[in-house]
Amino acid sequence: MSLRFCNSHSLYHLLLVLVIFCSISTIYAEANEDPTIRTMEAFSGYPIHESNSFVTNLASSLSVDTETLQKRIDELSTFSDTPAPSVTRVLYTENDVLARSYIKNLMGLSGLSVREDAVGNIFGRWIGNEAELAPVATGSHIDAIPYSGKYDGVVGVLGAIEAINVLKRSGFKPRRSLEVIMFTSEEPTRYGISCLGSRLLAGIESLAKDLTSTVDGQNISFLDAARSAGYAKEPNDLSSVFLKKGSYSAFVELHIEQGPILEEEGTSIGIVTAIAAPASIKVDFEGNGGHAGAVLMPNRNDAGLAAAELALAVEKHVLESGSIDTVGTVGILELHPGAINSIPSKSHLEIGYRQWA
Repeated sequence: MSLRFCNSHSLYHLLLVLVIFCSISTIYAEANEDPTIRTMEAFSGYPIHESNSFVTNLASSLSVDTETLQKRIDELSTFSDTPAPSVTRVLYTENDVLARSYIKNLMGLSGLSVREDAVGNIFGRWIGNEAELAPVATGSHIDAIPYSGKYDGVVGVLGAIEAINVLKRSGFKPRRSLEVIMFTSEEPTRYGISCLGSRLLAGIESLAKDLTSTVDGQNISFLDAARSAGYAKEPNDLSSVFLKKGSYSAFVELHIEQGPILEEEGTSIGIVTAIAAPASIKVDFEGNGGHAGAVLMPNRNDAGLAAAELALAVEKHVLESGSIDTVGTVGILELHPGAINSIPSKSHLEIGYRQWA
């Protein structure tokens, strides 16, 4: 999936959303009559309905540097375990650590105050005039599943940094602080846990406990991997990552569409109205092995065929569910012993299922 800037419309909409929360709005209505305006004023701390001339002048001065932004997206894509144009960047690997350094450097160049937590969530804050107010945050992730594209998540991080640069170039100074967040490990590639960093920020105690004993496919523990990347320095305690309630006033994320719908319809931007509830299921079958040329078909107990039948059943169930956006995928299918002349005695498959709500 390629990102089309459409005369900077995609990033400009991010800027507009950020600006709305910081009082730059083109909606003119009396605050005491419009609950939307009251909500925006509560977020920003500004009397939006009294700022019409300020809003008009400031909005006209906003200019996105798409050339530099594209260059940075291209540069970040070089930190990859697979060759271009694909990107593979897995949690706490060498290229992940290098990419993190790249992001922190850009935040510093933009004049942001940079910090990291115990699992590597990265925060870059532009301190507002009233720093005691809860900040507005934006951001995404930069880890990438094997052979992915270079825009997934990345646009939400680098685009957020550029959004702040745009506001700074315009001379704007926020009342609330603005913060860019790079979340650790949105993808479940290494440890089978999605949205790892953001879930810890939300204070999921069961996850913090589970991570102390979680290992990857090479039997490397999460804590050992985190320490090798410079994190998790406090032994077996990730509670420092938890955020206190009210830490942020609002959060907004810019993200590419990873499907074809907007592109097919010629629409440059959309607004999320529902969220997927993903679930993963691991299934193992055990059968009887044997020589593929000697054991006759009626006498077989083929674990590979059992896995194949389940994969087809997943597809059938989703297609017959009546929901156009419920999806099911068998993304991993492993056979043992994995030889053309051997009847599979064992099989393992993993199902990804998403029910939109």
